[in-house]
Amino acid sequence: MAGLAGMALHKVAGIATSVALARMLGAEQFGVYAFVGTLVFLLGFLTDLGMERVLTRELAAKQSEAAALLSNALALKVVLGLSVAGLGAVLGKLLALDSVSYRCLLLALGALPLGFDLLARAYFQSRLEVAAYYRISLVGSVSFLALVGLCWWWEASVVGVFVAGLANALGVGALFLRSLRARVRFGWSLVPARVRMLLAEGFQVGLLGLLFTIALRIDQVILYHLRGAEEVGQYAAAVRLTEALGILPEAVMLSLFPLLAAAHTSDPQRFRRRYRLGFRYLAAAAVPLALICTFAGAELLELVFGAKYRTAAPAVAWLSWNMLLSFLGAVYLNVYLIQSLYRLLIGVSTVCTLLNIGLNFLWIPTYGLSGAAAATVVSTLVGFGLWFVFPFTRGAVADCVREGTRAFVAGAAGGLAAVAWPTTSGAVCAAVATGVYLTTLPLLGGLRWADVRRVTAR
Repeated sequence: MAGLAGMALHKVAGIATSVALARMLGAEQFGVYAFVGTLVFLLGFLTDLGMERVLTRELAAKQSEAAALLSNALALKVVLGLSVAGLGAVLGKLLALDSVSYRCLLLALGALPLGFDLLARAYFQSRLEVAAYYRISLVGSVSFLALVGLCWWWEASVVGVFVAGLANALGVGALFLRSLRARVRFGWSLVPARVRMLLAEGFQVGLLGLLFTIALRIDQVILYHLRGAEEVGQYAAAVRLTEALGILPEAVMLSLFPLLAAAHTSDPQRFRRRYRLGFRYLAAAAVPLALICTFAGAELLELVFGAKYRTAAPAVAWLSWNMLLSFLGAVYLNVYLIQSLYRLLIGVSTVCTLLNIGLNFLWIPTYGLSGAAAATVVSTLVGFGLWFVFPFTRGAVADCVREGTRAFVAGAAGGLAAVAWPTTSGAVCAAVATGVYLTTLPLLGGLRWADVRRVTAR
């Protein structure tokens, strides 16, 4: 529970920071912030390469070798961080970024060699001390929020925000190193055999994570070059609004994943029953959120980010239904990970990512941020459909459809009622849709209190 609370507080601090930045910077400078942040986030995967999961496993299995494992992982992280920072600087030149964006990029790249958070999380997870990780990460989130507040007070530009971010990264990196050093007397070394193990075994997981991230973030990079920073700022607000709700499937999987992993081989029937319940209740939670975002997107954007972001409402509507697919994907993708279907996951993710990029280039010139959001939804739907092609993955997605049907039907009833309601107020339509949904879903058998006891049954 402490780890879950820490994750929730960390997310809340991140959302508050995004809101403060959007209001402080305005759409154009917030667009620069979002673009540079996205580019560095993508490059950051080249400094991690899936090492976290491998390191967690090795630290849990070989506790006596913790010092040697951490020494190699930390040294490798610094080397990769410096290398990728240089690569990013060259990439910025090739992209012909304006001077402000390029200065922001250089400042953000400076934090890459200091990103010890994932390696620290691997250690704390292996010791079942995840709350210790979130204590430090929460300090980092809150301190950055405070620095953003100071930037706002001093009326700093987006460059000032990135200076504050680099200073914060230095402090948080030092805190993680100090916390690890207090527990393990590690050094800084690179042993070829251990480096090969970390890179080779983490590569598939890291590549999978990179593909997922490209699919979710590449639209902001393309939008920046095709439509400009201001439209990226509008779109980033829509993305932040819908992604803020992503804490729900993360929280569910934090508890459900260990239960699924434990039952996978020992009790296949219980394994299936548990993931089916995950589908049922994540669908039940996602549909009303999507209805609210669809009908009241403009009002929500104005409430959270300010009136100048209301024009991103169509993107919010599109992305809210992608959020539904993401809620369900949190279950079936983890099922496939437990079943070790790494190559297939990488293959499907590659197809979806390439489709997403192609649709962005096709639709953004005409439809702008709405085209970017639509490309995300269509590519995600295609990926979902591809899982029906393979016999050994078809069962899970078929269960997904079966368990989500009640929520989908109740959502359709709510949506039709809202459209037919004689009002032009988005908030009223959202209230009508949600009310009809919450009334219809129990009547269809979509809510069963006994299921809570079933999923935790041993």
